[in-house]
Amino acid sequence: MGKGGKNVRSAAAPSIAATKKSSNDWVSPFTADRVDPRVGKKETLITFPTKSELRAVIPDHCFERSLFWSMAFVIRDILQGCFVVYVVHNVLEMSTDPPADGGIYAWIIWRLSWNLYAGIMGLALSGLWVIGHECGHGAFSEYPVVNGAVGWTLHSILLVPYFSWAFSHAKHHRRTNDMIEGETHMPVEPTKIGLTENQERVPTEEVEKQMFGGGLRQFANKIFYWHAKFQEVIGDEAFAVFMMWSSFLFYCPLYLFGVTGRGKIGADGKPIPDDQIVDHLRPTSRLFPEKMYWKVVASNVGCLLVLGACAYFSSIYGFRAVWFWYFGPYLVITGGLIAVTQLHHTHETVPQFDPDNWTWMKGVIAGTIDRPHDWVFNTATHNIGSTHVLHHLFHTIPHYHAVEATECLRAYLEPKGLYNFDPTPGWKALYEIGKNCHFVDSNTNGVQYYKSLKDVPRTTESSKKVQ
Repeated sequence: MGKGGKNVRSAAAPSIAATKKSSNDWVSPFTADRVDPRVGKKETLITFPTKSELRAVIPDHCFERSLFWSMAFVIRDILQGCFVVYVVHNVLEMSTDPPADGGIYAWIIWRLSWNLYAGIMGLALSGLWVIGHECGHGAFSEYPVVNGAVGWTLHSILLVPYFSWAFSHAKHHRRTNDMIEGETHMPVEPTKIGLTENQERVPTEEVEKQMFGGGLRQFANKIFYWHAKFQEVIGDEAFAVFMMWSSFLFYCPLYLFGVTGRGKIGADGKPIPDDQIVDHLRPTSRLFPEKMYWKVVASNVGCLLVLGACAYFSSIYGFRAVWFWYFGPYLVITGGLIAVTQLHHTHETVPQFDPDNWTWMKGVIAGTIDRPHDWVFNTATHNIGSTHVLHHLFHTIPHYHAVEATECLRAYLEPKGLYNFDPTPGWKALYEIGKNCHFVDSNTNGVQYYKSLKDVPRTTESSKKVQ
């Protein structure tokens, strides 16, 4: 029985594995009998290695940070962006104005061309986001002032509040896959997405009451309350696609504004009420301790300067030009960041932990996934998706040593059954996440695994429509 007498069970991974559609579907080695004391026996539970044991298998030179090489990669990524702009503007001579002739076909080609530019430019500049992120970890150089200046500059250009986000991201590293004290992509309980405590679908009128029966704060708190009803109406596959694209487009701003993904414990160590907004923009947000006040202000100033530049260029060239040249790639970069973060830590057979069952090593190794990506993606993003287990263990290792260090780490962990490597193509994995990873039984009741709305019985009304 769960807290308060609720019948809450731990979603054991072996049962999930047994229902896999084919042998080609990846299953994490961290099944419930290996990580959950309530399910496993003494002889089956994992004894996780110590950090010093893992440090010993990685060559010393992998921990060396070079300001020269870090700056060289910044220059490389900037030159990539300049090359894309040169080709689009000077060679292809693409115009931000719609074509005057050619009808609908010319308009479609024009619009698709700018979408293609956004994808290519977003990929070309995504490495700058990764390097700015490394600055926050101290992996860029041995000089904190340089790290702060470069990180603030790069992330401000990409409309990321650098110091504010680096603070919450450090919390994500400290409490990986901790369902209470972690940060970003936090699992939600059934009552957050339109289910009852017994995991039954809430009637339509109750969904409307919960979402629109109060003020703006209640709406923000219940912003995902319609998910169960929406999934019931449009079906499993369509809902999976919706989850993919809505996360890609909206998760980043919603997270920065404190609507979703945030942890449940404030910087003061006290619980945060569900209806309290914990954003990255206010210096007084409960996300931050008092010492972060001026760093939050500096983060906001950086973003405001860039938004001011966008407004200035809009007054000269028009907003459509700024949208195509800047905001299109921006959406690709931020959406790609969200997608990659989901791929790193989200899978129906990867465990999530309550604070009583969580340890740092358990959260990092059992809760982080490495994935294969093609050469183009890995080169552009500095291998962020293929070396993420290492990054969570040793975040000061720079990206240009990460591949070698990951090979050493994998050779040590994988034979012991302690390494998550999912070979599923990224697009398919994101679809599976959107289809299978919607909620957990409880954030406070042991080791949990994601559950899916597709397994929740439909209402009588919906069943009649299907028939």
